[in-house]
Amino acid sequence: MKIFDSNFWIVFGLLIALMGLAVNRGGMPLLQEGIGSGTKLFLRFGLVIFLSFMVAGLAESLMPREWISSALGEDSGWKGLMLAAAAGAITPAGPFVSMPLALSMLKTGAAPAAVITFLSAWSLLAIHRLFAWEVPILGASFAFTRWGLCLILPVLVGAASRLVVRS
Repeated sequence: MKIFDSNFWIVFGLLIALMGLAVNRGGMPLLQEGIGSGTKLFLRFGLVIFLSFMVAGLAESLMPREWISSALGEDSGWKGLMLAAAAGAITPAGPFVSMPLALSMLKTGAAPAAVITFLSAWSLLAIHRLFAWEVPILGASFAFTRWGLCLILPVLVGAASRLVVRS
């Protein structure tokens, strides 16, 4: 496992650039404020992120590879995309769980198109968000109209991704 990969260097470069911008705009007080704010965010979410990756590791170990490969693999067709969309819609979690879960799906044999479908459905169709947030805040008519119009999108995105992404 390579820790200092391109992702690391991109984020590290962005950090250095933003630190320089902070010093340029407000000197050391602005830099210290920004670093302090980032540290508070790390303390607030660092443990949750760590735990979510432990969940992902366990999920990867426990996911039945044969089933994932056949149900969501390259040969799963439209059925695999529909299953991935349904799984995304019913996943009652935020990104701390859904992203590591998506990674585990990829590692256990799911096709990239199925994982893209899963994430698209999780983003657009999450049932828990629909009932906990959208219906109470935006009203049932608006919320269900939006949800219904988005219903087919994850599967279409997954199908389109087959033309772009190869495993």
